[in-house]
Amino acid sequence: MRTKLLIIIFLIGLSCSAQEYLSGFSYNNEAADVVRLMKKRSDVISLPFFDDFTESDVAPDASKWQNKNVLVNSGFPLFPANYNAATFDALDATGKVYTHASSSPFVADSLISNTISLGALTPADSIYLSFYYQPQGNGDAPETNDSLVLMFGYKPDSVMIWDHIWSSPGMTLDSFLIENDNQYFKQILIPVTKEEYFENELVILFYNYASITSTMYPNDRSNVDNWNIDFIYMNKNRSAEDTSYPMVSFSEKSPSLLRRYQSMPYRQYVSNPTVSIATGYQMYVSNLDSAAHNTQYLCHIENLSSGWTYDYEGSWLNTDEGITEITASPKNFLFDMNDKVDTASYLITHIINVKDDDTDVKGDTLYGRQSFYNYYAYDDGTPERGYGVVPGGACFASQFSISMYDTLCGVYLLFNRTFNDANYDFFDIVVWNDDNGKPGNEMYRIKNQRPVWSDTIYKFAYYPFDKILKVNGTIYVGIMQQAKESINIGFDTSKDNSQYNFFDVGYGWENSAMPGSLMIRPVLGSDYVVEEEMTVAKNRLGLYPNPSKNEISISELDADSCEEIMIFDMTGRMMKHFNNDIRFDVSDLPNGLYMMRVVTEEGRSYNEKFMISK
Repeated sequence: MRTKLLIIIFLIGLSCSAQEYLSGFSYNNEAADVVRLMKKRSDVISLPFFDDFTESDVAPDASKWQNKNVLVNSGFPLFPANYNAATFDALDATGKVYTHASSSPFVADSLISNTISLGALTPADSIYLSFYYQPQGNGDAPETNDSLVLMFGYKPDSVMIWDHIWSSPGMTLDSFLIENDNQYFKQILIPVTKEEYFENELVILFYNYASITSTMYPNDRSNVDNWNIDFIYMNKNRSAEDTSYPMVSFSEKSPSLLRRYQSMPYRQYVSNPTVSIATGYQMYVSNLDSAAHNTQYLCHIENLSSGWTYDYEGSWLNTDEGITEITASPKNFLFDMNDKVDTASYLITHIINVKDDDTDVKGDTLYGRQSFYNYYAYDDGTPERGYGVVPGGACFASQFSISMYDTLCGVYLLFNRTFNDANYDFFDIVVWNDDNGKPGNEMYRIKNQRPVWSDTIYKFAYYPFDKILKVNGTIYVGIMQQAKESINIGFDTSKDNSQYNFFDVGYGWENSAMPGSLMIRPVLGSDYVVEEEMTVAKNRLGLYPNPSKNEISISELDADSCEEIMIFDMTGRMMKHFNNDIRFDVSDLPNGLYMMRVVTEEGRSYNEKFMISK
């Protein structure tokens, strides 16, 4: 029998029907049948083939991949080779569990490359494909009978022929760490030797087998069996020992610089800034080289409206192979304050420098955003799991601290979808005051609400209140479930704020034991909602070919709009400068990773990484 996904807390004197649950999270993708996709002609690309997913959000890069069945994100992978990875799950095109899902393993998500031409190459050119993979991550662990599979395809005539190349059985992340010497991702190298791959165009196919369990609770039948893949690289003149890369990069996303929240209303920050700001934060650096390197972390923060800036310069330190945690402790740091505006947004640029003596080893640049709009958020916008309680009438809530008198006018909620949308049930949204660190008396209730889903990934639904509620001090915002089964609200497992989460299954309020953040975002201020992308916006240039040898071009903008074009290495040094062009000679740049920045005539900035590989 399939191991349950649920973490169950049995309270003293409670029956097994009173529980709090976690499940997998469901999102909307553009899943398509693998066999059907293989019948269409894709763009032909040549070596080197490389994708670390750092320049994609949500969907894979169409210049490299035929389909969009996997989720490109930074929430599900835990300490990837570098920022972002491709996540495989158990969802269909509508964001629901696949209609053909069963308790026996079934083919779920897939990632299919465009056709790769090996040209005049032969097996003697020593071509290898490498990639990193991880089961579970921050999501749900695939069972032993589930698996991740790699296949090579080629088409000598009208029929596609598939060769099974590699697979891994499902397991928990804890078991994976034991087998993998406590490394969070494992690198696989595959030699490409079959003559038919050189005589015919090659296709790379990753897919996963998933399974769901039969259960009385709908949150058992949700997004399960997560796998993460990162840093896919195929090239000639490689070997089985070619396992290191001359780069030091960021592994995790840009963190919040706030002490408690990922985001908060700007007026609340201004009213008590020293309490709101974190005294320090962690950055995670991945050294993909086989040797340690002397590195330095720097951070540049800029208010996008006022032009205010702040710079932090860390100490030089020795970064060993693998993941290194760097603690940044800016002294006397506060964001600038303007009590005449209601919102503020800051662009945060993280830089990792490598000492000049290590001329072949590149550093990295990572962009983040700290936003102050009109809501509180504990979560970072990526819901890796779903949360709920049973039985009917049970409640859960998150605690929020209001520094100055304000008005509460509604709440953002993000709900998980389950098999056949079984959690499409009624619930009440409730606000409580504080009773010695736990929810106390009810302040407000809006009855008979239901989950609202969108076709847009990570889209929160806004539930306006029918009256404006004056609030101050500590309040609790949450849900009372009417149905006997879990309502399955989004749950961010990468940010542990369980000390602010509470539940009541009929025996009084208890602090949650589930590490993570409920996706509940109360909206303060006037009765309006700031619509914000839930991930850092990445303005794509559509650089191609990427990797490049001699020339690189912009596909998403025209030459007249590209007023200023700058190319930087990963230490932040400007290497080239152009004006009003979309095609650039980069033949003199050495191998490595670079950043192109384009400023348009309207003043809009675009940033995208590209690789030089000769």
